[in-house]
Amino acid sequence: MALTFDDGPDPRYTPTLLDLLADHGVVATFFLVGRRAERHPELVVRMVHEGHAVGSHSWSHPDPHGASLRRLREEYRRGKRAVEATAGMPVPLFRPPMGHVAISSAAAAAMTRVRPWLWTRDPSDWAPDRTVDDILESLRDLRSGDVILLHDGIELPVSDAALDRSATLAAVPVLIRRAKAAGLDLVTLPPVRVSRARP
Repeated sequence: MALTFDDGPDPRYTPTLLDLLADHGVVATFFLVGRRAERHPELVVRMVHEGHAVGSHSWSHPDPHGASLRRLREEYRRGKRAVEATAGMPVPLFRPPMGHVAISSAAAAAMTRVRPWLWTRDPSDWAPDRTVDDILESLRDLRSGDVILLHDGIELPVSDAALDRSATLAAVPVLIRRAKAAGLDLVTLPPVRVSRARP
C-alpha cells in the first residue's frame, strides 16, 4: 500500500508529516508543486534523505480543464525541472493536477517524459469540511495495492478552511497502524521489487 501526498511541500504541515512518518518507520510518495519545491528546498532534501519518493505535480497546479496543450506542457516541464533541481536527481514520477487525464494532458505528459501515477482511494481530505473520522471511515478497508491520495498542502482551495491540514495529519498515524495490522507493507511509488536469491 502506498501513501501519497499532493500539493506540497507546505512549511507548516510537511515537517510535522515527515516527523510522523519517521516516528512510525514508514515511507511515502510526495507529488510536489514546482514553485513550492523551489521555495522550500530543505523539505525536498529531507524527503529524499529520509527515503521517501518524490514526483512532480506541475509548476503551479493550474486547473487543467480547458488548458491548452502548450500551457500544460510548459507547466509539467517546469514543475519537473524544479523538483529535480531541489531533489538533486532525476524525477520521472508525476501526478497530473486534479488527476486530469485527457488527450492534452496525456500528450503533455508524454512530451515531458514523465511517468504518471493516479490513485485508487481518495478520502477527499482536500475538502474543507472533512474531519478525521470522515477520512478514516472512507479508508476503513485497506487493501494490498491501494494508492491513497492525501494532501500535505492545498492548491486551488475551495475555501481558506481547506488550507488546514490538521485532519489529514491526525489520520495518518491511524492509517499506518491499520495497514500494519492488516499485514500491509507501506511502499513508495513505484513499489520496489525485492529479489531474494535462492538458497
